[in-house]
Amino acid sequence: MKRLLLTILITLAMTTSVSGESQVDSLVMNRMYGFLQRNVDKIQDYTTNVYSKHIYQVHQRNASLMAIPSMYSISHGQRAFVAEQYGKFTFKGVNDYENKRQVYCTTIPRNRRTMSVLMTYLAPNFYDVTIYDDHVLSPFCRENRIYYKFKTVPLANHKVRLYFRPRLVKNTQLVTGKAIIDERTGRIDQVEMEGEYDMIRFQTLAMMGDEGARALLPKICQTSISFKFAGNHITSQFEAVFDCPITLADSIDVKGDRVLMDSIRPISLSAEELMVWEDYDRRHGLLVEEEEVEEEPDTVLVTQAWVKEEEPAQEPPTRHHNYLKEIGWDLIGENLLHSIRTESERGYLKLSPILDPQYVSYSKSKGFSYRIKLGARYKFNENSWINFNPYVGYNFKFREFYYKAPIHYYYNSKLDAGVELIFGNDNRIGSSTIVDQIKKEYGTDINLDGKQLDLFDDNYIRCLHHIQVNKQMRLETGMVFHHRHSLNAAEMVKYGKERHYFSMAPSMSIKWQPTKKAPMFTIDYERGLKLNKSYLNYERWEADASFVQRLCRTQQLNARVGGGLYTERGNDLFMDFANFRDNNLPGGWDDDFAGNFQLLSSRLYNESKYYIRGNLSFETPLMIGFLTPLVGRYVERERVYVSSLSIDNTRLYSELGYGFTCRVFSLGFFTSFLDYKYQDMGCKFTFELFNRW
Repeated sequence: MKRLLLTILITLAMTTSVSGESQVDSLVMNRMYGFLQRNVDKIQDYTTNVYSKHIYQVHQRNASLMAIPSMYSISHGQRAFVAEQYGKFTFKGVNDYENKRQVYCTTIPRNRRTMSVLMTYLAPNFYDVTIYDDHVLSPFCRENRIYYKFKTVPLANHKVRLYFRPRLVKNTQLVTGKAIIDERTGRIDQVEMEGEYDMIRFQTLAMMGDEGARALLPKICQTSISFKFAGNHITSQFEAVFDCPITLADSIDVKGDRVLMDSIRPISLSAEELMVWEDYDRRHGLLVEEEEVEEEPDTVLVTQAWVKEEEPAQEPPTRHHNYLKEIGWDLIGENLLHSIRTESERGYLKLSPILDPQYVSYSKSKGFSYRIKLGARYKFNENSWINFNPYVGYNFKFREFYYKAPIHYYYNSKLDAGVELIFGNDNRIGSSTIVDQIKKEYGTDINLDGKQLDLFDDNYIRCLHHIQVNKQMRLETGMVFHHRHSLNAAEMVKYGKERHYFSMAPSMSIKWQPTKKAPMFTIDYERGLKLNKSYLNYERWEADASFVQRLCRTQQLNARVGGGLYTERGNDLFMDFANFRDNNLPGGWDDDFAGNFQLLSSRLYNESKYYIRGNLSFETPLMIGFLTPLVGRYVERERVYVSSLSIDNTRLYSELGYGFTCRVFSLGFFTSFLDYKYQDMGCKFTFELFNRW
């Protein structure tokens, strides 16, 4: 009751405050809120040349800096670095653009990039719900006005100064600052703001464009950031200039060409940035001595000739390479702690870090698990390519090793037409039928505890073809082969049971979505072929409907309803559904945090002849967690979960849960019920540290 009253009071306070903004020019605010809608069509297919420069200062660092993605290159050596970039931004929509880098110069070793997350801050989107991708709620969007408190002050020349700050408490999704608004059109002329997100404190000054698509983008954006983590302190100042006059050919993609960068740079480097470049040139033997530059050309020629005749040319000082360091740290160390990525016009290859806390997860029912991924693509043309995205993982509680190696060939991307071949293994599958048969033959008093006669490893090969029949329907057909072998083969032979079971089954899946806003309906069918006594005969049907409704303020409602049954069960050995299965390698917040049962015993997934399930979750950036003292300001998104399940020989099973994610981790708390009576409680934990980096 206390919590309910507190929620009501907070809601009333927010509503009263929204309706009582006496110091706000409502007419100007409404024009500002509607500016994006009036101009959104102007940015489609808009292309602009963008130049950006960064200077990084390492104030404090320790060994932990090496483990932060993209930070290894500045974790040792110099403490000041400069990077410059020139390229094109091509916009498909106000929040959908491609950043094509064409020229890149830097003092970072081997032309690498650091703090790549800062690229997000180059093009703030002030008019939309979020300023940067899907985070930081914009005070200039009507939907977010309940989170901010405003004040307007009239200025000369039809301008208004707008002050904004969080209404209740500070949070990493909210910013503080001021802006200058054109009172006649609602166009933002200038923005100064500060905030903090994902361990980066930022202060931004943006000068916006004047008209058309330019009015939705900055023409100059200056940002200062401060990053502190585990005793490391790094600051950076960067500046981005949009609508640069020089357009480079699309084929240009170079690194380290400073002559080209000097010819296209629209603004000058600062004295501090020039000093970093000068120090870089001196260390690499590229600095031209001042007295040589001041000499006349003829004198230089004479001097050079005299040197050749009178004195032997002196060899440049030899640079001593520490090959042990280069091999041991720059190669092995960096690749252990950071993702490896190489790309070309035709494709890319990416391997996730071998040592990365992001791929560690924990839940009460599944324990700790870890996995790493590989991603590769080769493009034959714009309409055809091949993907290879395998992963491997290990569950420490069940002591199981998992792998999945899908090879996916798209031969017509416009029709979503392709062929996929998958090699992998599923979770260990249980079958109580084996134990029941042995007890029936050898007596119920026989002791089979600890012999794991009911557990089988499951390896499979799946070959699928898919095509988008029309805008509403997608058809998938294929063949799947399973090889299930006993964990205790010797005991199976002792009791005269098969050690290996096989299945070969054609399958079909139909996905139908009447409209983009309608639920996605799916029907799956699989029929096992009885090739010999070791091959299982079965027929399985499943139906599923999933729905994602995006609401205001990046809120989201997820709903899923489904069921399945075996119409032909053969010898009842294995019940293996496609849409109702355990996942012993769960991912993070954006993976399967909302679509599975977190506390359900893994044995129950494979022992029922049917299932009926329902999952519902509601996600919002700010619910109640942000009101928590001290730690509430770091809560980024929150969810509530309601899930129910009906399976064979089990009463109605339900789960209720609440979860939130912050810069370091995602955490969910779940409670399970049988027939509405409390059964168990548990949690799920995954690292999110530097997930966006």
